Amino acid sequence: MSASTILVLIGLRLSGKSTLGPIAARQLGLEFVDLDDAVLKHLGATNVTDAFGLLGESAWRAAERAELARLLAAKKSCVLSLGGGTPMALGAEQILRQAQARGEIFIALLDPGESELAMRLANNRGDRPPLPGSVSTGDARADAAAEVRALFESRMPLYRALANVIVDTKQSQNACVEKLVSAFQ
Repeated sequence: MSASTILVLIGLRLSGKSTLGPIAARQLGLEFVDLDDAVLKHLGATNVTDAFGLLGESAWRAAERAELARLLAAKKSCVLSLGGGTPMALGAEQILRQAQARGEIFIALLDPGESELAMRLANNRGDRPPLPGSVSTGDARADAAAEVRALFESRMPLYRALANVIVDTKQSQNACVEKLVSAFQ
């Protein structure tokens, strides 16, 4: 295994973190930790949308950042899936860069590409809150494409800069997991 002890998965929502993370963790013999789930447990909430509604985004992001810092400080080997917006949260980039500089984490960006992500979002809104500034026109495909385009412009430059490896998640699950495991080892 690499000198890094934590494989951190980043990417926009529906990029494959929650699907590929547990599979990669099993293959690596590590625990899978979903940061959103850890934050929800800490807050006593049941889903992200409710937590956003009750707390507001800034309080959610503060809780997310605190939980990220706690998990990384524990230095327990695992596969850690971050929320889609976690790296953008105030202070989160610094936490990630410091752990990365110490060789404690290896960051994998999961990226299916803009058009694939827009299709996934149009077909699966799930229990995630709408992004700030999102406008619904009633056309799910157009709304998803606009949301994804904005996300790619605002978030992907940082995500690419943080990534030790980028995995194209339009590929098969097996190919994606193989690339994750191989890159981490």
